Amino acid sequence: MKKAIFISSLYILYAFFTSSVSGQSNRYKRNYHQQHFERNKIYDKTYSLWKYNNKWIPKKKDTLEGIYFVDERNYKGLINYGVTFRSKDYRTFYYWESLYMHFLMVEIEKARFNPKDSIIEIEGYVSGGWGDTTKKVQKEDNIENTIDVYLGEKTDTIKHCYYHRFVNEESIEVKLNNRQIDETTILDTFPAFYFKNGSHFITAPKGRRPFKIRGKVSKNTLLAFGDQNCYSEIFDLGSMVYYPNKNKRRKREKKEALAYKALIINNELVSEIEKTELKPKQINYYTYTEKAENCIRRNQFAQAKLIYIQLNKEYPNMYARDITNAVRCSILSRDLKTAFLLGKKLATKGIELTYFNSKIFNNMQKNSEWKSFSISYDSILNHSKSKWNTNLKNQVQQLLEEDQQDYGLANRKSPEVLFQTTERVTDKLVYLLKQQGFPNEEKIGAFTKNDTILIQSPDYNVILRHAVQQKPIGLSKLMELLDKSAEMLEYDKQRSNNHKNFPSACLHIYKGNLYNNKSCGKNEMMIKKIQFEFNNPHGFILDYGDFIVSEYNKENPKEWDDYYSNNFNLIIKLTDDWEFYEK
Repeated sequence: MKKAIFISSLYILYAFFTSSVSGQSNRYKRNYHQQHFERNKIYDKTYSLWKYNNKWIPKKKDTLEGIYFVDERNYKGLINYGVTFRSKDYRTFYYWESLYMHFLMVEIEKARFNPKDSIIEIEGYVSGGWGDTTKKVQKEDNIENTIDVYLGEKTDTIKHCYYHRFVNEESIEVKLNNRQIDETTILDTFPAFYFKNGSHFITAPKGRRPFKIRGKVSKNTLLAFGDQNCYSEIFDLGSMVYYPNKNKRRKREKKEALAYKALIINNELVSEIEKTELKPKQINYYTYTEKAENCIRRNQFAQAKLIYIQLNKEYPNMYARDITNAVRCSILSRDLKTAFLLGKKLATKGIELTYFNSKIFNNMQKNSEWKSFSISYDSILNHSKSKWNTNLKNQVQQLLEEDQQDYGLANRKSPEVLFQTTERVTDKLVYLLKQQGFPNEEKIGAFTKNDTILIQSPDYNVILRHAVQQKPIGLSKLMELLDKSAEMLEYDKQRSNNHKNFPSACLHIYKGNLYNNKSCGKNEMMIKKIQFEFNNPHGFILDYGDFIVSEYNKENPKEWDDYYSNNFNLIIKLTDDWEFYEK
């Protein structure tokens, strides 16, 4: 009897033990699919891969023995850290930096976990990265765009971002906050991690790259995919296997259908640009002109006219370009009364009555009010001219002539002489502005061409442009004076080309076609503005933003054709007249 009881007890214990083991085994899934990995994805849009030849680790400071996943989201760009560049040989030098992070896409084909030895085997594909979006890379087989795949436990650390020498410092002076800088200079420090032990797989260089990796899974194991200038795809395998309910209710985010995300464009942080765009705009002079010009582009001339009338009430001293737009809108909306009223304001700018000989003003000249308007106009014109500061106008003209004596194409001097000329002229201009103020339209009048065309950029602007390019010692004082004049609406700095950085423009016009640089996002508003310029029959003067017009080289057309084919996307054909800007 006792023997029977003993055997029964052993059987019960055996049954309990085997049940416990089976229960332990069944706690873990054996097969995992895409949705399991997606729910356990972490560090979204955070880490980039740093390995050998990283641009922020100069060769002599490159201590990267392994591969690091670095959170470089707060990288500001060299200019924004205070790095400055100045040409030692007095040639014009610009530094433009753009940074784009590309996306990766991971597809899980098989994922099988063995609870007996805690080994997981994963197979699938990874696509994306900068190599898949660059034609040059696609054509060159020796360009590496492999994706590194790691499976293991991470070790946290930090990585320094060093200044990387990339210009010829024999001709370019480089400083950080006015101090000398070299490859040992640390610009920033970022959080990072690496895999000390674990499995590693390197994919093919481009396309839909297959991968296969195998390794032991602990509660802290990660699966990571990364490459330089790519957002890493990192999955928490520990949670997926050992804590399946942790992220069970987590919603899967829809994958962005983007090849890359811009972080820095032409030295400007995109995050700061977006913050500025989201802020409520303070209503000022340009709030009105921007709204009015947008109405003009939509042929809403009556609405634009009302905006200009409101602008005139708030800011009686409108710029001549805005007055002439307002008069045109009044005519096109059949409001000649307002056209005559606003038209008289052009007389205060010194613009002769012959300006109204353009075709668009025909209805004004045919109207019975024209005679009294012309008499009143001449009276206002003569009174305005009598108050001009002719001494200021003459001195500005003399500075322009002094500038052009050395800058003129026929007798252009050496870069060193041009720098000395700009430094001398800038100092004289600063002194003149301090003494007599900015030569605005009320002090010296607006400028016209052939009597009927308003010049929005007076000839003396070249002096300001040269100062911005050459960076003489007096530039900071000049900019301070210009900023004050701009606040007083004497100097139209916001719409002036003097301070716009055309070498960095994303939009180019070549052979009558509008192109967008592949490294830039697509700015639909800018595109519409440029399109309007080629369909502007009424002669409006609008702000078209930054763009470059490239000349057609008849002697070697293939060079520029290939350049635009490889580096730009065609947006639209603007005109068949390639010499549009030469006329």
